[in-house]
Amino acid sequence: MKPMDDTAMEATVGQAYIVMDSNTDVPSGNQFSRITFGQEIKVQANADSLVLGDITDAGHVRGIGTDFSANNLSLGYIDTATNTIVPFEFTNPYFEWVTDASNNMVGFRVGAEQTKGRLQADITSFSGNIIMQFDTGGTKTLGNLYSAAGAITPTNNRATMLGSQPDSCVADLNCFSLDKFQSLDVADSDGSSTGDFFLSFQKETTNWLLSGGGTQSATKGFFMNIPTNNVITVSGASTGTAGYAVEFIDRGVVNGGTRWNNP
Repeated sequence: MKPMDDTAMEATVGQAYIVMDSNTDVPSGNQFSRITFGQEIKVQANADSLVLGDITDAGHVRGIGTDFSANNLSLGYIDTATNTIVPFEFTNPYFEWVTDASNNMVGFRVGAEQTKGRLQADITSFSGNIIMQFDTGGTKTLGNLYSAAGAITPTNNRATMLGSQPDSCVADLNCFSLDKFQSLDVADSDGSSTGDFFLSFQKETTNWLLSGGGTQSATKGFFMNIPTNNVITVSGASTGTAGYAVEFIDRGVVNGGTRWNNP
């Protein structure tokens, strides 16, 4: 191997495998640092149960509060018509961390510049943002997360319901249990890959940078941002979105009746 001079370097074109960058949030003074991997990753992965941000009492009894809790979590699915895997796709995945002025860790997140695929889960508690539209008589509005039926103020912390109205959560009328929505299509409105799918942990409310230049405020604890192209009617929300097959073989494990069959 021989060293390259400046002229040879200028004539060389290539793609970086790893890109590192950083920026400072002006209002808070926090430093954001990111490492991006120039890769395309395709996965089909399943987890029987996932619990994050779980709080226990002095006797170490779980269930006092959970940021995220879901059973039968899957990325990607199986097309039973062709017996092929339809993977969940990540393009340019990254991990990012934020430190304060004293260089103390404030938050951490993992995501990808572009994602596409089907995320499935029986969600019982959710902290974050689910971008899903409700179609009410031809008018499309973004859904709102609520802590419980009867709530009048949306939340992005430990939600259990998803509703069509910004100030009302009436069970099975305009607001529905999250476990009804067993499949979410992470994609842009035209079905192509979308940005801003991420998972994060933070010690305080943190404004994570989005691909369009804006920010997403994430509350203390665990936070998950899920951009979808799902559009559902209020009447359709009563039955939710069915899950898709995630295993080739029927092991007798129930996932809304569809772990090995597509709707």
